[in-house]
Amino acid sequence: HNEVSSVITDKESIFLKVPNAEDARQHLQYITSMPHVAGTSEDWIMANYVKDQFEQNGFDEVSIDPLDVYLNYPMDKAIVQLKDTTKGNQIVFNAKLSEDVLDFDSTSDTTWRNHTFHGYSPSGQVFAPLIYANYGRPEDFEALNRFDVSVKDKVVLVRYGKCFRGLKVMNAQKKGALAVLIYSDPIDDGEAVGPTYPLGPWRPPAGVQRGSVQFNSLCAGDPQRADARYRNAYEEDDQSVIERICGYNTTDLIPSIPSLPLSYSDAKPLIEALGGLNAADVFEAFHGGLNVTYRTGPSLLHVHVKVNNQGVIASVPNVIGKVKGTATEDDDQPVLLGNHRDAWVYGAADPNSGTAALLEVARGLGALLKKGWRPQRSIYLMSWSGEEYGLLGSTGWAELHSDEIRRAVAYLNVDTAVSGDYLSVSLTPSLSTLWKNVLDDLRPTTWGVCRNTPHGQIRD
Repeated sequence: HNEVSSVITDKESIFLKVPNAEDARQHLQYITSMPHVAGTSEDWIMANYVKDQFEQNGFDEVSIDPLDVYLNYPMDKAIVQLKDTTKGNQIVFNAKLSEDVLDFDSTSDTTWRNHTFHGYSPSGQVFAPLIYANYGRPEDFEALNRFDVSVKDKVVLVRYGKCFRGLKVMNAQKKGALAVLIYSDPIDDGEAVGPTYPLGPWRPPAGVQRGSVQFNSLCAGDPQRADARYRNAYEEDDQSVIERICGYNTTDLIPSIPSLPLSYSDAKPLIEALGGLNAADVFEAFHGGLNVTYRTGPSLLHVHVKVNNQGVIASVPNVIGKVKGTATEDDDQPVLLGNHRDAWVYGAADPNSGTAALLEVARGLGALLKKGWRPQRSIYLMSWSGEEYGLLGSTGWAELHSDEIRRAVAYLNVDTAVSGDYLSVSLTPSLSTLWKNVLDDLRPTTWGVCRNTPHGQIRD
């Protein structure tokens, strides 16, 4: 519909009185009380917590729907070293590969926080010179090629930003690199931008951005489609299930060369070891935030990279809560509201500020249900796992419940609900009027003064 009423109904008023910041804070405090990487026992603890919340609020159907997927975990601490081949491979620099332990921050000293790795990076050991490839985009590798700088049989150092980390590894792999190291440059996310943690929000020198390097721009979801239900849902023929769904083999969807994330304190000595051309003469509009001369390489010193990750088939728990609508099954067009729950460590902002908001929505719906209310369309609240590795839980549920997805009228995704003073929303054009009326329903007196930002117009 082009027009949606912005008048708050009595039922909406009942709903809006329920969610509050203190209850959201309690949800968030519990969910972030322990690391809960996808497929671990702690992931299941948090799944059961969400399930309990849905049940306590009177949802008609609540279930944990586990999905078997391929994951990997680090088996021991990785190695990144600079070695001098002219001195018997003497170690010149040994990267910490862990974040600083802070006396005032009990979350800073945990295995997962200080065991940095990339999801879906294979194991491997490499000893080779270093090349710097800026952001690792195709145009960066093309720039190196124009200046006859080859990454073949080299370790490639790139920085986060401009494109997904999996693409950086894929681009380097296509050019013949042996391994990829990805660091956060302070000009993009660090002290060159503003105050760093704990004095501000920007990444401190020892901070590491974790993540997956799956090639999910080719096909998201479990790169093996390991769950046995796929055998029944997709007809058997000469193709494997993953080929039938994605048009690619598993080996096409994950890297064949090892990669690691680095802090900029670990990256600095590597950049200082580079020889070759000045990066500013090679890469367009190049700027770096470290007080060093960025060069393309190769380095005279060799880099020793060792990664030991183990691949496993594990169950990731999706939690599905349903409030049945009054429409018949044939006419029902469910509204789906989802958010992932798994995190590389605690996941306070991404994703569980969104989980806290999702659970407050559940409480609001519960208050209406107690008064005998029913929606016309069914409402599904969905708490996914495995998102950090490559949208595993949500993709798997959609593929294995395609009939329900086809009937759904809309899917709303929360993820990071709280991350500062900017409001950012992405949606299909057909929902723009609805979103405008949601904003109009909010009390202007609580919003303050309107101002323009690079992210659009917001109120303080």
